[in-house]
Amino acid sequence: MAVEDATALDALGIEPGTGHALLVIVDDLDWSDPVAHLNALQQKIGAYVMFAQSEQLEVELPEAAGRKRKIGVILQYEPPENIVPILDGLGAQLASMEIEFGYGPLPDGYEQ
Repeated sequence: MAVEDATALDALGIEPGTGHALLVIVDDLDWSDPVAHLNALQQKIGAYVMFAQSEQLEVELPEAAGRKRKIGVILQYEPPENIVPILDGLGAQLASMEIEFGYGPLPDGYEQ
């Protein structure tokens, strides 16, 4: 349960196309308990923000130096319609910290 472990960095790399330093959260929870799911996701995102704003990012990924930061959430399950505005709101909050945000299913071309 990757999203439930706020202390773990799920994946890190340079996003093809944009060149952003990409911190990936693998969200494998279903939405049967949306409050618990959002709490777990917010805790993980908070940990990622601290990591993205620290010097530790460049230690782990030297190529991240000078690049825009992005947190991407790969969702195994599509969020309910009423959750989408909350996720979009998280994106707006992160944008105010100069961190881009995106979420969605695993992109085509990758294996699950």
